Amino acid sequence: MTRPSLDHLFVHVADLAASHQFYVERIGLDVLMREPGYLRIGSADGGFFMGMEERPEDQVGSIGIEIVISVPDVDRLARDLAAAGIEISEPAEQPWGARHAWTHDPSGYRISLCSPIRDAV
Repeated sequence: MTRPSLDHLFVHVADLAASHQFYVERIGLDVLMREPGYLRIGSADGGFFMGMEERPEDQVGSIGIEIVISVPDVDRLARDLAAAGIEISEPAEQPWGARHAWTHDPSGYRISLCSPIRDAV
């Protein structure tokens, strides 16, 4: 028997175009599917993905959700986002073995961008 596994995250967003710009153009995720009012993003290599559906403001958001995205270089991406006017925390090493920086997407979801801590040379 196959065990249950996490497949994807689905969120409601207020502005699908702004979400596309943030996740695809700024962070670098791939568009896996696009239809009117719907966007699926993730990695073209497969794995976990996120679906987004445009909804009215009163149907968007949830306190307590944090979307964690692994990126190759959190320091570089944090600098790029800050230069684009996006408020983001300074990347910092965390005790669980990664560097994280926190921001929010256009719909207000808390985003954690992370990279493994590089070994000292």
